[in-house]
Amino acid sequence: MSQLIDTNAWIAFFEDSPLLTERAALAMESGSECWISVASLWEAAIKAGLGKLKLPYDLSRDLPRILEDNSIRVLGIETEDALAVQDLEPLHGDPFDRMQIIQARRRGWPVISRDPVFDRYGLTRIW
Repeated sequence: MSQLIDTNAWIAFFEDSPLLTERAALAMESGSECWISVASLWEAAIKAGLGKLKLPYDLSRDLPRILEDNSIRVLGIETEDALAVQDLEPLHGDPFDRMQIIQARRRGWPVISRDPVFDRYGLTRIW
C-alpha cells in the first residue's frame, strides 16, 4: 500500500524526533511505498529559506540522498491535482496541506501526519 508523508512527519522521522509516534515510524519503515509531495518539499524549502525551519542537513544537498536511503519517493503535482483544488471544501487554508489532501484523496492513500486537519477531509491519518 502507498502512503503520503506530511512535512511534519518526514522531518520528525529524519531527525529521529521524540514527537514521532511509534505507529508513524513503523508505517514509514514497513516496506510500504512511501511518498512525499513536492508541495511538502516546497513548503520546507520556503520555511528553511526564511529561517523558520532549522534542519541538521541541507535540503538541496542532502535530502535527495536521505530520501533515496529511506526508499521514499517524491510525488509531483499532476494537472488533475492542481485543478482539483478549486473544488476542495474550504475547511483549511494552507495551500501545501490542501495539495497533499487532494493528492492523497485522488490516489486513495492514507496520510502520515500529526496534523488532524487531514481527518476533517475524511482521509485516513496515521499518527
